[in-house]
Amino acid sequence: MNLWKKFDANFKKNAPAIAFYINGRSYSYNEFSEYIAGSQQLLLKNIGQSTGIPVGVICNDAIETFAAIFAIWFSGGCFVPLHPLHPAAANNEKIRQSGLKFIFNSEKDQSIGLLAECIYNKGAKSDIPVAISQSQNIAYILFTSGSTGKPKGVPINVKNLGAFVEGFLEIYPDLTSKDRFLQTYDLTSDAAFTGYLIPLLLGATVFTLPAGGFKYLSIVRILQEQQITWIQFTPSVLNYLSPYFKSIRVESLKHSHFGGEALPFDLVSEWAECVPNAEISNIYGPTETTITCTIHRTNCDQLKQKVHNGIVSIGKPLKKVKTLIVGENDQIVADGEKGELCIGGEQVMEGYLTYQNPFFVQEGSDDRYYRSGDLVVCDQEGFLMYCGRKDDQLKISGYRVEPAEIEFAVGQAA
Repeated sequence: MNLWKKFDANFKKNAPAIAFYINGRSYSYNEFSEYIAGSQQLLLKNIGQSTGIPVGVICNDAIETFAAIFAIWFSGGCFVPLHPLHPAAANNEKIRQSGLKFIFNSEKDQSIGLLAECIYNKGAKSDIPVAISQSQNIAYILFTSGSTGKPKGVPINVKNLGAFVEGFLEIYPDLTSKDRFLQTYDLTSDAAFTGYLIPLLLGATVFTLPAGGFKYLSIVRILQEQQITWIQFTPSVLNYLSPYFKSIRVESLKHSHFGGEALPFDLVSEWAECVPNAEISNIYGPTETTITCTIHRTNCDQLKQKVHNGIVSIGKPLKKVKTLIVGENDQIVADGEKGELCIGGEQVMEGYLTYQNPFFVQEGSDDRYYRSGDLVVCDQEGFLMYCGRKDDQLKISGYRVEPAEIEFAVGQAA
C-alpha cells in the first residue's frame, strides 16, 4: 500500500474522531476527507489529471490549507508551500523556479501580484470519494537559503517521505490515536510536516496555533488547556519562555521535541522541570534529507550523559539513513575526531531544482552522500555531537539563512 493510500485508509478508519482543532473549531476525519474531496474536485476542474504537476498552496491556518495539501498528494501532484505574509517577489521566485501555474488559496486577496492562477477553495467540500494516485513522483518542493542570494528549490519525493515516516514511527512506537499534537511551525517549514503527517497517520488530533497574539504564550496556554501530549519547537522558543518557567507546569505532555537549532543543555534541563512527565527528543535534519534524519530520544535524567560543549547530542540516524563524518579530501575521520557530517540513504533528495548538487560518492561504493556543512563528533556509542558549521550560514527559528541572501535582498531594495 503506498503512502497516500495509508493516509486515506486511516481517515476512513477514524472517520468520527477529531483530526484537527483550528481556531476554536474541531474537524472530524470524515469532515476533513470531505474538504480534501472538495479541493480535489477543484483540481480536476482547473487542471485535469494532475499527476506530477506542481501546485502551490498559500499556507493559512485553515482546514482548507491542509485539505489542499492532501488533495494535491492524493491526485499525484507536487505541493509547493507559499507563505501568506511573504512579499510577492519572494513567492514569485518560488513560483518561477518550481513552474507553478495554479495556487490554492482560502483567502482571495492574498493572491494579488502572484504569477499563477488562484484556485479559491474556501469552504469547498464534496461527498465524492477521493481518488488516490499511485504516483511516486515529487511530494513537495521547499526552498532553502541560497549562497548565490536566491533560494534553492529542494524536491522531496514520495519515497523519501515514506522512508522518514517509517523511520520516525520505529523510534516512537508508543505514539497512538489518543495523542494530541500541537503544530507550532509555519507550514512553509519542513519541521511542520512532523506535526501533522505523523498524527494523521495515527488517527490522532492536530492542534494549531491561533493567528495573532504572542505566539510563545499561546503555546503554553494550549499545552495546559488542551492536554497536549506531543510538541516540537525550536530551542530559541525556550529563550522566550524562560522568564515564565516557574509558572509553567504541564503534566499531560509526554513528548517534548526540539529541532532546527543547537539545543543548550542548561536551558532544556530547566524546561524539563516544567514538563515532568515528558521525554526530551533532540532532532536534526537538513531539508535535503527529508525533515529529520537523526534523533536523540531520552529522559531528563539521561540527557546530560550525551552533551558536548554544552549542546545536547543530535542522536543517531533513522532506519533508512546513512551517515559519514569526513575531513580533508572527503576522507573518513578517525573515531572521536571532528569532521563534516554527510548523509546518505533513502531520505536524501535526488537533487536541487536548478543548482549544483552538493553530493559526493563514497570511494569504493555507489553510496551517494549529501554534504551538510555541519561539523560533528561521534562518540563510542554512535551518538553524534553537534560542533557548529563549516561556513557562516545561520539558523534563525529553524530556517537556514545565508548572509549572501541577505546581502542580495538589501542590494535589490537599494
